[in-house]
Amino acid sequence: MKSQYQTLQILLHALLLLSMADLALGNTTFNCPPNCSCDGDLRTSIAVDCHGRPDVDRDQLSDQLDSLLSNNITYYRLWSLSITNTTLTDVPRSVCQLTSLRQLYLSRNQLTRLRDNCFTHLQHLTHLSANGNKIQKLQDGLFDGLLKLDTLNFWDNRISEIGLHVFSNQSDMINLRHVDLSHNYLTNVEPWPLVRGKLGTAESKVEIRFHGNRISTFTNEMGWRINCSAQPGYVYVDLSYNNIRHISDMLRGWNVPSFFCIFRFFQGYTSVDFEFAARTFACDCIDFPLYAAIETFYSFYGLLRQCHCSIDSPFYFTEITKVPPDQFVCEVTERCPPGCRCVHRPKNYTLHIYCSDRNLSFLPLELPKLPKSYTKYKLDFSNNRLLRRLEHRPYFISTSILDVSNCDIDDIPLSVWKDISAMKRVLMNGNSLKSLPQAVTTVPLRALLSLDRNPWACSCENRWMSEWLRSLNHSLMNVGAVLCGSPERLRGKNIIKISEDEFCNDPVSAEKKRSLIINVSSVVSVVVFLIILVFICFIVYRLRIKLYTRFKFHPFDRDECDGEDMDFDVFLSSSSDDNLPHGNGIRVQLEQRGYRVCYPPRDFPAGQTICENIYNAVVRSKRTVCLLTSHFLQRLGHLTLLLIFFHSTLYPLHDCHVQCTFTACTRTSTEVHIGTAKICKQTNNQSINLVTQTYEIVVGFAGELFN
Repeated sequence: MKSQYQTLQILLHALLLLSMADLALGNTTFNCPPNCSCDGDLRTSIAVDCHGRPDVDRDQLSDQLDSLLSNNITYYRLWSLSITNTTLTDVPRSVCQLTSLRQLYLSRNQLTRLRDNCFTHLQHLTHLSANGNKIQKLQDGLFDGLLKLDTLNFWDNRISEIGLHVFSNQSDMINLRHVDLSHNYLTNVEPWPLVRGKLGTAESKVEIRFHGNRISTFTNEMGWRINCSAQPGYVYVDLSYNNIRHISDMLRGWNVPSFFCIFRFFQGYTSVDFEFAARTFACDCIDFPLYAAIETFYSFYGLLRQCHCSIDSPFYFTEITKVPPDQFVCEVTERCPPGCRCVHRPKNYTLHIYCSDRNLSFLPLELPKLPKSYTKYKLDFSNNRLLRRLEHRPYFISTSILDVSNCDIDDIPLSVWKDISAMKRVLMNGNSLKSLPQAVTTVPLRALLSLDRNPWACSCENRWMSEWLRSLNHSLMNVGAVLCGSPERLRGKNIIKISEDEFCNDPVSAEKKRSLIINVSSVVSVVVFLIILVFICFIVYRLRIKLYTRFKFHPFDRDECDGEDMDFDVFLSSSSDDNLPHGNGIRVQLEQRGYRVCYPPRDFPAGQTICENIYNAVVRSKRTVCLLTSHFLQRLGHLTLLLIFFHSTLYPLHDCHVQCTFTACTRTSTEVHIGTAKICKQTNNQSINLVTQTYEIVVGFAGELFN
C-alpha cells in the first residue's frame, strides 16, 4: 500500500511540473527577426515574411531563424512552417530537425539549392513548396523515404537538371500526387512521369506540370521500359508552352513502340492524359501517324487542344486540327538530286521528287531512300528540254507516277518501257517521240499514259500503232490529241482514226512517183536518142571518105571563101621528090572532079623565090593540101624557118617581138615530134597572119597524118 502511495505521489508531481511548463510556454513571447513579420503560434505553426526587404542581412536572418526554431518544444509540436520573401540562399539547418513538420513553405526566397540529407528527416512531410526561388537542380536523394509526401511545388525557379533517381523509384514517395515544375529551365524530360503515374488511381490521378519550360527533347537515360500489356497508370502531364516540335519525339525518346501503349480508354476517357498546347509544332510529316490516329479516334482529340503550327511552318499559327492531312509533309535532303526538292507525303504514301525545269540532261542516278516499304516515288522531271533519252533507273520499280512531259525525249528503249508500264501514271506528252519499239505491243500495260503533243511519224513502218492505241483506249489520257506529225498528208490527224492503208498508201506521193517515172523515162529516151545520133554522126564522120568516094555524098562540103576572088580551089603542096607519080596523080584526080589545082611544077612562075611562090599560092587558093611524106617532113623544118625569116625581112614587124623555136622532126613507132614556132604580138598587115595560118595548116595536116 505504501509503494502505491509513493507512485501516485510521483505522478502528481509530474503532472504539476507539466502544468507549470505549459503555463510558462503560454507566457513566452515570440522573437520575430527584425524587419520581418511573423504569424502563427510557437507550438503548431510559424510564418515568417520579410517582404523581400534587401536590408535584411542573410546570415543574421539564418542565425535568428535557427535560434527561433531550435527551441526544444517546437521539434515535437510544429507541423507548419512558412519562410517567405527573404534573402536566404540556403535552407536553415534548423528546418531539417523539425521531424513533426507536415507543411513547409519556402516560397519567394533566394534559394539556389536544397540541402542534401535535409528533407529525408521530415518523415511526416506532406507538402513542400519552394516556388519563386533560384534553385538550379534537384539532386538525387532529396526526398528519399518521404512516404507521406503528397505535393511538391517548384514552379518559377531555374531548375535545369533533375537527378535520374529523384522520381524514378516507384516504391518511394508512394503518395506523391502533385509535382509542379512549371516555369523552369528544363530542356529535356525523362519518362519518370509515367513511373509516377503507376501510383495513381482512376479517382486520384497523378498531376505533373512542366508548363512554360524549354523542353524540346525526351530522353531515357534512366533505362525505363514500358510494358504495353500492362495498365499504363493514371497521370496528367502538362507539357504546354515548351519548345516541343513533334509529339512523336516523346514516344521515340522514351522508347515507346506504339501510341496505344500509353493512351488507353477508361470509361470513355484515357487514363494517361498529356497537354501539349503551344505554338511551336513543325506541322510536318513526322507526327502524321498521330494525327491519323486522332482523326480515327476522336477521343484523342484533346491531345491537340490549343496546338498550333510554328512561325517557320507554312501554316503559321494555324491550329493543327485545321491543317489538311495531305499537307503534313517533310523535306528530305539526303541524296536529293542537286537543285531538286524532295518531299515525303505520308497521307499519299509517296515521296515526291520535284526536278521540273532544272536543265537535266539525264535522270538522277540515285534518290532518297523510301521511309516505308509501301511508300512509292512520285517523280517530276518535266520541262527539262535537255533530256533526250529515257534510261533505266533502279528506282523505277518503286515509282508510281513518272512525269517527263515537255522534255525533248525522242527514244524509249524497250527495257525502260517494261519499267514504266508497271507504274500507275506516266506523262510523256510534249516530247519529240516519233515512234516506239513495236515490241511494246507484247508488254502488259497497267499505267495510265499521256502520249499527246509528240510528232508521231505515221509511216508505213508504224502502221501497227493505230490498232495498238485503240486497244489501249482505256489507258490513254487525252486520247484525241495523239496526232501525226509526219508525213505532211497526215499531219494533225488522230492516229487512232487512221487505217493501215492510209499509213502506207499516199495518193499524192503515188501520183508524184508516177509523174517522176514518166519524166525520167522521157529524159532517158531523149538522152538515148541523142547518144545514138551522136554515135551515128561519129561513124559517118569516121567513114566520110568512103562515103564520099562510094556514094558521092558530101554532107560536110562548105566554102569558107564564098564571094572572094580565088584563083584556085586547092594548093597542092608536096616535096619535089614526091611529085611523080604521087603528087601528079592526086592533081589529076582533083582536076577530074572539077577542082582548080595550083600545082607547083606547073603553076609556080619562074623568076620568083620559092617562098614568094608558096606565099602567093596559099593566098590565091581556098584550100591547101599537103602530101605528107618523109621527104616533105624532112624539108618542113627548113622551110618554116625560111618563111619566117623571109617575111620578117620582106614585111618588117614594128613593135613586135618574135620568138622562134624549132626541134628537128623525128618519127618513131609511137609518136611524132614536130618543130614549133611562136610569133608574139604583130602590128603590121595581115600577111604575117597568112604565114602563121599556113604554118598551122601544115602542122595540122602533119598531126592528122601521124595520128
